[in-house]
Amino acid sequence: MIKNNYKNIRLTEKVEESNCITHSGRFHVDDVISTIFLSKIIDNVILARIPSIEKISVKNKIVYDIGLGEFDHHQKNRNGKRNNGIFYSSIGLLWKKFGKEYLKKIGVKSINKVFEYIDKELIQNIDAADNMQFELVENKISPDFIKLCNPQWNEDITENEAFVNALRLADNFWEIFIKNAIAEIEGMELVLDKASKCKECYIVFDKEMPYKNAIKEINDNKIKYVVYKSRREGYEVRTINKVCKFKDEIVFAKNIHISKKISDNYELIYVDNHGKLCCTETLDSAIKLIKYNEDLI
Repeated sequence: MIKNNYKNIRLTEKVEESNCITHSGRFHVDDVISTIFLSKIIDNVILARIPSIEKISVKNKIVYDIGLGEFDHHQKNRNGKRNNGIFYSSIGLLWKKFGKEYLKKIGVKSINKVFEYIDKELIQNIDAADNMQFELVENKISPDFIKLCNPQWNEDITENEAFVNALRLADNFWEIFIKNAIAEIEGMELVLDKASKCKECYIVFDKEMPYKNAIKEINDNKIKYVVYKSRREGYEVRTINKVCKFKDEIVFAKNIHISKKISDNYELIYVDNHGKLCCTETLDSAIKLIKYNEDLI
């Protein structure tokens, strides 16, 4: 096993043969994710991790997180910030320049929407954490996991071996996140389309859909429930209007048998304690439950 290689990424100590350069020493999610991202848009990444680029020719090389250049953020102005106050880190700068090109390469349909979603849900959180803007970090999971790969005091492993381990972990995370981001945006578009044609106070899907962000874009409060086939059993009925809840008489009933009797719905499987979710055996019983809750029967 070649310890300094991962997929199409090769670490080198010969700066002259590299096409990418970043800093050596302790690594963070910024430089690791940046390396993974570059490996998605460059056929072969030959990476030199060095302490400084002074007196080194960087012509025809992508230099990031070091050297105060286009893809570094350690200069006085930190190389720009977003309207929400979050400064760019190296991954933010690389994503801003190459993100849409990457999404086009992998065949994404709604490039602008997916680009913005990934920027908001992932890239900005890494940027904020790397720039010590912790008060602006909404998702603390992604900025934290990479640092655990750094060599520990009692571990016999080189810095580059640890970096390759971090690349492997980051690559798996990246692929899963991108897959979910695309599914989220495409699902949102389907939900919004169905909601625009809906004549009832509920919308029905034959599988679980990413409806939460889509619902935020709907201006009226006409749609109160979403119904979809559960991954466990039966159908889930969820309230999506902030003020809409299932009736207290079934939510706080002593047991499910009493809830069934009160609602006259003997296919009721489950009622959660917050009054926001119920499960029924069939679609018909799910719709019947909504009508009961809306006093339509």
